[in-house]
Parts: sequence; C-alpha cells; structure tokens
Amino acid sequence: MVKVFTIKEGVPYTIYGFESSQLARQKIFDEIGVEQKLVITNLTNFVPNFVETLENLGFKNFYHVIFEKSDIARDKPSVDKSFLENLEDVLEVEYTKEGYVGLVHYKDGTVECYTSQLLYKYIPKEDRFILFNKNGVVLEGDVSENYHKYHIKETGAIMSQWQLVSEYLAENSTVNDRFIIDMVNEYPLQLRKFFQNTSRELFAYTHYNILAPFMKFVLQNWCTNVVASPVLEERLGSDKVRFLPPVYVEKVEEEVYTTVKDWCIVGNMTVIKKCEVAIEAFRRTPDSTLTIYGNLPDGYTKDNLPDNVKFAGFVKQVPYENHEGYLSCSLSECFANSAVEASSKGLVCLLSNVDLGHRYYASICENMKTFSSFDELLELLVEYQQKGEYKSSAFAREYVKSKAIEHYKKVLKL
Repeated sequence: MVKVFTIKEGVPYTIYGFESSQLARQKIFDEIGVEQKLVITNLTNFVPNFVETLENLGFKNFYHVIFEKSDIARDKPSVDKSFLENLEDVLEVEYTKEGYVGLVHYKDGTVECYTSQLLYKYIPKEDRFILFNKNGVVLEGDVSENYHKYHIKETGAIMSQWQLVSEYLAENSTVNDRFIIDMVNEYPLQLRKFFQNTSRELFAYTHYNILAPFMKFVLQNWCTNVVASPVLEERLGSDKVRFLPPVYVEKVEEEVYTTVKDWCIVGNMTVIKKCEVAIEAFRRTPDSTLTIYGNLPDGYTKDNLPDNVKFAGFVKQVPYENHEGYLSCSLSECFANSAVEASSKGLVCLLSNVDLGHRYYASICENMKTFSSFDELLELLVEYQQKGEYKSSAFAREYVKSKAIEHYKKVLKL
C-alpha cells in the first residue's frame, strides 16, 4: 500500500503556518485511507517533550531522525522536580504536561532535555549538541552551520541531518510511496541526490507567491513543484506547477450582520503580515474592536496596545465564532489559510488588495472588500460600523473537504 511521508524541519509548537497545512494533510490522508508519517529533522524549537508536543497539536504518526537515535527518546517523562535541587546556575525550567522536568535552561545558554533521564544537551557556546541513551552518548553534533553534522558513536560515521533523513527513508519507504516537503527555495544537495539516485518522486510544496520579485524563487526541474494557489497553476501551467489547497473546511456557514465591529486578525505576525497597520487603524477607530491571535509584531507589547485591541496569543483553536469580521493587512498572500477558515465560520472578510489569494477571493465572492491604503482601511472600518446588511464572505466554498480530497488524489496520483 502507498504511504506518504512529509519531511519537516524542526519540532512544531504551534498550529500556524506550515503546521496547519500538515495537520490538514494528515486528516485528508486519513479520510482516503493512506498511511502518512511526519519525518522531522533539525533541532529548531526545543520543547519539554517532543512526543507530548506533537500529540497535543494533533499529529499522530511521526519520527524524529535525530532524537530517535536514542533508546530513551520516547520514554515517558519521569524526572521529578526534586532533581533540580542538585543543579547550579539554572535560569528556567520547562515542565511536561504531568509536571515532570522537561527542559532545563542554564544561565550560560546551555539547554538540557529529560525524558526518563537526560536525553540531550545543547551547548551554544561550543556549537555542540550531545544525544544520550541509557548507556551514554549516542551522537555528538557540530551545529555551527545551517546544516548540522553528527558523529555517530556506534559506527564512527559523520552524517548530516539530511543524510539521517535519507537513511530513514531508504529503510522505511519504497519507490511507490509519496514524499512531500514544505520548503521555500533551498533544497539540500544530499536530499536531492537521494531522490534522484533512488528514483523516488519528491513533491516540493511552496506556500508563497513564487512570482513575487522578493521571493527570488527558482522552480526545481528534478521534482514536482506544488503551489498553494490555483492562480499560480493557471499562470505558469500545470506542466510546471500543480495546485494543492494547504487547508480545507468541513462546511461554510453563512451569516448576515447589521454592523461589523468585532474583528480578529490571525497568524504568525511576521513583517509580511503588517499587523502593525491593523493595530494603528483600530487606534483611530475606537468604536470597533480587534483581537490578535498569534504573536505581536515587533515594537508592540500588551502595554502599548490601544484599549480596543486585545491580544489573545497562540491558541489551538481560533474562536472565529466570537467575532463578526476577519482582517488581513498582508503584503502578500498565496492561499491565506486563516482567511479561508474565517470565511467558513461566517465572518465578513476585509483583506488587503494583494496578489494572489486576496484578489482571487474578491473575484469569486461579492461579499468581501479589499483595501489598498491605510486611509481606505479606516474608511471601510467606519463604514462597517454603520447599520446595514452585511453578508459573510463565502469564498471558502472552493475549499470544502470533498474538493480538497479530489485535488490530492489527482496531483499525488492516489
């Protein structure tokens, strides 16, 4: 039976960005009866316990190519707080869900992770990572470069993180399986060689507008390029890129509002998201409220937000139903996961007038508006405060589960 492997850098700790897409992908494969596994590489994002963290987010089948070289990687956490009494220069401790010691941060930057005993130690001053098992050191890593190198104690071999991925895939997959990686523009040579030399097909999924000049994106000719926008497939041709929706919705609710004053904005607020524009717009429209789900943009804290702007932080499930409108001020959106989710929950969507996603949604849904400047945004926020009839945006109909499944079956040949 065909299996699908999703290759991911770093342990996820939120469900924003690639993670929401990977969880949606997992559910789609469950629906069509295909086994799927998340293959994790790299040391990005230290968490108290990677198994608990992934399961809490909703991931079910996963393998960490570095951590799981240890025979205690999946041991149930069991180090009691009393253990900390013997440690010196501890800065912070992060605990597992049952209150056992997970991560210990030291004043010099060193990080230790525990399961049933010490699992790994990261020493930033030495650019060194050490993984332990029950009997001692399993591997030592040089983490001074972007792609780390690991000395495997048992064999004496020196292997990069991507060689560890290739080794795992070689032992656990066949040429008939499907392989997906969510990356932007950089494909490690060792990973590329593995797929070329073993006749396996990689589906390289980019979630960004690859036509934007600042992306400097180059289409790969050795793998299948997958994009998150139907507009990109239309413009570039299906022989060059294929569209797969990164998320789907179960159904689309429809609502009608007499005013729209309660807004939300959702996501990882990078520079591209321009969340600061939304904050300053609501500072000028005190009769409306904005709730931010995710993180705050640089320069903002809870203390310097306007009274009508609330910060909710990262949440596992965004309560769209508590709001009337969804706002995005992004400089660029390829698919706009959160906008699609908000549309499915019956919200009025107000989006920046940018390619690709926002303009496409405006072209297929008359119940939404776009803005091209700060002044236009202010005018629309005030307009929505006036009594009238405001129908929710319904462009999410394009991405109901049944349609998403058909896309996956067609593109991945399942």
